[in-house]
Amino acid sequence: MAGLGVGLWALAAMRRSRLRIRPEPHPESVLIKHGPYRWVRHPMYTAVLLVAGGWVGYAPTGGRVLAGAALVVVLLLKIRREEQLLAEKFPDYAAYRTTTWRLLPPIW
Repeated sequence: MAGLGVGLWALAAMRRSRLRIRPEPHPESVLIKHGPYRWVRHPMYTAVLLVAGGWVGYAPTGGRVLAGAALVVVLLLKIRREEQLLAEKFPDYAAYRTTTWRLLPPIW
């Protein structure tokens, strides 16, 4: 439920921007710094990980644990690429990075 809540909150905050599944920002996107983006740079990924963590934790079979680990790897690689692209597109992204957590406050 926490993952669903964070995901919906992030979607509501980005209504002025353009949602994309790929890490490349939409040409007309803006840097969002309100809502959950005030604390976390990637709240949609946080939401996905919370949902996946609940799914794995509910019945931690080998397949679920493996799928969860694969998801973490994919999202970490995607975050790395996305942050490079956002830094290129938005001059103030470097300052934004210094005031927000990447994924899971206060861990990372």
